[in-house]
Amino acid sequence: MTRAADPVIEELTPDECWELLGDNGVGRLGTAIVDATTGAVSPDIYPMNYTVNERAILFRSAPGGKLIDLTKQPSVVFQTDGRRRRTYWSVVTHGQATRLGFDSEIEASGIRDLKATHPTDKWNYFRIDVREITGIRFRGK
Repeated sequence: MTRAADPVIEELTPDECWELLGDNGVGRLGTAIVDATTGAVSPDIYPMNYTVNERAILFRSAPGGKLIDLTKQPSVVFQTDGRRRRTYWSVVTHGQATRLGFDSEIEASGIRDLKATHPTDKWNYFRIDVREITGIRFRGK
C-alpha cells in the first residue's frame, strides 16, 4: 500500500495573503511588553477579531494591558489562519499599530462594523500599517 505524498507547502503572494485576510475573523496580535523597571522586553499574544480596509488591519481594544503595551511599543506581528475545504493557510504580517484618534478616520475605516466575540466594551480603535506580509498554503489529508 502506498501513502500519499506529504502536503506541499506553497508560499502565497502578497495579493493572495490580502485576499485571505479579507475573510475577516479571529487572529492573534503579538506585542512586546517593556518592563518599566528593568527595560526588559518580552512578547505577549492576544486573540482578537479584526477587519481589513485598504490593506491595513483594524481591531478594537478595551482598556488594559494590551492598550498599554501598544502605547509603549507599537511594533507588532499579526497572524491568522484558516481553511477552505481541504486547503489550510496561514498569513503573518509585521507592522506598526496606530490608535485611531479622530472620528473621521474611525468612520472611514469601517471598524465600527466589526463584531466582537468577547462581550466587553472596546472603544479603542487601532490600525496596523503592514510593512511585511507572508503566507503559506498546503493541502490537508
